[in-house]
Amino acid sequence: MLTDNEMLDIANKYINDIGQEINIELIVLEKYIKKNYGNIYSYVAKDSTKYRLAGNGPFLVKNDVGTVIQFGTSDDIEYYIKGYEDGTWKPSSNGVWDPN
Repeated sequence: MLTDNEMLDIANKYINDIGQEINIELIVLEKYIKKNYGNIYSYVAKDSTKYRLAGNGPFLVKNDVGTVIQFGTSDDIEYYIKGYEDGTWKPSSNGVWDPN
């Protein structure tokens, strides 16, 4: 089981990869949702006065092996959490990121 600090490290690694792809420095927001299966984070551009992001939905870092599951942006976070928990929502194959 990963610790909160280990999951935060994975979250930072994930958004750093995204930031490199779009050439914008990103930061994970301090406030996150803690679940028994992992933590759900959100992120923004570090310079939010200069950059406005689209498609930067929240994401889950699973506490078993650190896999990242990208949630969508068309519905509120509760929709994705409920669907993930009851199995009615599945991420697309490009919505899963392995930190290893």
